[in-house]
Amino acid sequence: MKKNPDAYVPGHDTQIERAKARTERAEARTEQAKTRTELAEMRTEQAEIRIEQAETRTEQAKTRTEQAEMRTEQAETRSEQAIRASELSFRRLFEATQDGILILEADTGRISDVNPFLVGMLGFSHGELVGTPIWELGPFKDIVSNKAKFEQLHRQGYVLSENLPLETRDGRKIAVEFVSNVYQAGDRNVIQCNIRDVTERRRAEEQIRLLNEQLEHRVAERTAQLQTANADLQTANAELDAFSHSVSHDLRAPLRHVLGFVELLQNNAGPSLSEENLGLLTTISQAAIQMGNLIDDLLAFAHVGRAELHKTNVNLDELVRETLGDFQAETKGRKITWNVHPLPPVRADRALLRMALVNLVSNAVKFTGARPEARIEIGCAPGGNGETVIFIRDNGAGFDPRYAHKLFGVFQRLHSQAKFEGTGIGLANVQRIIHRHGGRTWAEGAVDSGATFSFSIPNG
Repeated sequence: MKKNPDAYVPGHDTQIERAKARTERAEARTEQAKTRTELAEMRTEQAEIRIEQAETRTEQAKTRTEQAEMRTEQAETRSEQAIRASELSFRRLFEATQDGILILEADTGRISDVNPFLVGMLGFSHGELVGTPIWELGPFKDIVSNKAKFEQLHRQGYVLSENLPLETRDGRKIAVEFVSNVYQAGDRNVIQCNIRDVTERRRAEEQIRLLNEQLEHRVAERTAQLQTANADLQTANAELDAFSHSVSHDLRAPLRHVLGFVELLQNNAGPSLSEENLGLLTTISQAAIQMGNLIDDLLAFAHVGRAELHKTNVNLDELVRETLGDFQAETKGRKITWNVHPLPPVRADRALLRMALVNLVSNAVKFTGARPEARIEIGCAPGGNGETVIFIRDNGAGFDPRYAHKLFGVFQRLHSQAKFEGTGIGLANVQRIIHRHGGRTWAEGAVDSGATFSFSIPNG
């Protein structure tokens, strides 16, 4: 009987399903294999990338290594160049310096090098010096006489010795300053000794010492002379005081007698005397009075030169007002225009400065006597640094400026006694007072055109 393909066969579906399942599992395994293949390929690519990166880093490291080696070589080259330059500079300094230099082996004390200056200083050749232990070399036997001093230098590292004796090859004696230093040169220690000839700075010191002794001797002599002069000055001052006392009493007494006798003669014999004789008596009386004034002025002049200064802060406005008050009686009836400007304070001896102002104002009052209207001005003028300048200006008789240098001299007068009375000492007193204060005096004027007298007082 022919089979029907569509007829149901028991178990057939199960086989199909199993076949399908196996197929699906095969496909799944295929997919998994494919995935694993892709992963493997990916890991392979990543490994290749890492290998490339490692190779790149290796190349970079190699480049950096090469660069570092290059920099090391450059640094070594620069170091070598610097060392050579330093050695060259040291050598130039070593050769050119004007001090003697010895280089010693620290272990043996042998001289390994010596500069030309020391060769010239000692008179030994370079060959005679190099290779010799320093304590065996004649010039240095007194400086480094044994190894103990050499070992002391090792311990201290630095030794300074001054004014040491040194004998050159030709027997010449010199004094030197000997400085030693221990330092490291490469892998060994060396000693550098600097030797400076100080024979001339010692001669100079000796000369200075002798000059100082001479100066001290001269100072002692001068001090003794000054002490003697001071004693003489004290004696002279005492004699001047005695003279002043004598002038004050012994000369005034005869003057008083002359004036007294003239007055008696005028009173007793006046009616019987002729007009000419009475005029002679008047002349004698005026001469005696003038002599008294001259004595007073001379005593004042001597006092000004010897009086001790007592400086204080002086109110010039107040001092001028006080001074002008002394002239009220003298100027009564005269037409005088006073123009007094504000004045600064000064540091001065008030009494002596008042005397100077009195003399200058008196001068202005006297020499404007012939003017119908006198004008007297007192003020402060611009001065030099550190000084105050005061002036007294008038419209009086003035003076010939060619003789201005005579104004402040004793007994120097530019006008006749008959025209203007005076002793010729007032302005000399002014100058002495101002000079004692450290100031200066001067005058300006013209004949019949007035005068200006000025003085300065240092500030402070």
